Amino acid sequence: MAERRAGRREQLLAAAHELLADGGGAAVSVRAVCRAASLTERYFYENFTNRDELVAAVFAAVEREVDATVQAAVAAAPPAAVAAAAVDAVVGLTIDQPDKGRILFLAPMTEPGLYVHVERVGRTLTERITAQLPSGSSAEHRALVATSLAGALSHLFHEYVAGRLEVGRDAFVAHCVQLLHALGGLPEPG
Repeated sequence: MAERRAGRREQLLAAAHELLADGGGAAVSVRAVCRAASLTERYFYENFTNRDELVAAVFAAVEREVDATVQAAVAAAPPAAVAAAAVDAVVGLTIDQPDKGRILFLAPMTEPGLYVHVERVGRTLTERITAQLPSGSSAEHRALVATSLAGALSHLFHEYVAGRLEVGRDAFVAHCVQLLHALGGLPEPG
């Protein structure tokens, strides 16, 4: 019974993932998700209190995947390649897999309930950048630099995923890495 319930939950999450990626928040209703998952509303409410909880769960799943991928990439990279490893990991999940990019960077624009999640992603990104900055500067300076870089990178990814930044993938990655090195004072690759 628990296994069947978990399977239905995964069906609902997969259907909501596809709807959110393709049509934004407006495309995700309880009926639309149930129809796409070939399940009744009874099974929806067995797993989720409401559609907002489902949308948050879809966003959180993408967020966790990106976070785990970035952590693994950074842990495996030598110090001078941390920025490139992190950017490449995010690009691999959000640009090479456009559905995840649309959920992470575009869905929050049409789904106000995701704002708290976007704030958390921003704080995590800022903390990760801060941890990589050279320790010779003041905490205040590091906070300003990390927050600026997090905002710049988030906006770059948003515009790229939205299709408003018409540059090649390699140029995009190189620019993001260069930004981290130039403004963040991170060690240059050798």
